[in-house]
Amino acid sequence: MNVMKTKIQKTAAYLFIAVLFAVILLSATDNLRYDLILAERVKLGEALVTTLWISIVTLVMSMIFGFMFFLAMRSQNPFLKTLANALKEVVMGTPLLVMIFIVVYVFGVKVGMTQKSVLGIVSLTAYMTPYVANAYETASAVIDADQYTVMRLYHFRLWQRYRYVIIPQMVRPMIPAMINNLSSIIKGSALLKIVSVSEISYVITVISNKSYASIEGYLVMWVLYLIITIPMSLLASYLGRRFGSAIEA
Repeated sequence: MNVMKTKIQKTAAYLFIAVLFAVILLSATDNLRYDLILAERVKLGEALVTTLWISIVTLVMSMIFGFMFFLAMRSQNPFLKTLANALKEVVMGTPLLVMIFIVVYVFGVKVGMTQKSVLGIVSLTAYMTPYVANAYETASAVIDADQYTVMRLYHFRLWQRYRYVIIPQMVRPMIPAMINNLSSIIKGSALLKIVSVSEISYVITVISNKSYASIEGYLVMWVLYLIITIPMSLLASYLGRRFGSAIEA
């Protein structure tokens, strides 16, 4: 009886969300013209692909630099450790919008780089690196004190500790966190429209301004981001439960 009641309540919750979603999409204005936005579906598809490849490249880069950041945060060298922790606080306290402006209009101008997509990836990577480093720090908690004692007993070098013991055990708890980080990067990439990177937000803004269908444009943008991020969130939750159960077992 309790199982059936739970299923009914969950179904009711999903139905409520579906109805709310439909109401928003179908009654936003008196004269909805989604066709004006969807007529540019080729551009929308290209923007979707651009958003995805920028986000994936950013995730890979932030995983690399995040690991370097993580090592610096755990370093025995006071300079490296202090520098890493100070930079982490600065970056995590900086809005992504400001980070994009600094990278594009300060560093980009200084080095003479004009490729906005590359600068956008650098901006997102710089912003995400401390968060990814924190994810590594959290994942490393699976290594207990006894394992560190054994590694010291057998005189493991630093690279041997990470290669044979630490990294293999960090992989499982890191996977859900990386999927969530990718979702965050995809949503954050919307701010790249301020530097004219042809991702979803920028392209829809251009289409909306040309067709005078701003409300419809923002709603289509909303749906496109949900199409990407909801499956990722569900996958992250599933993997978190599965790996959590495996670790407990």
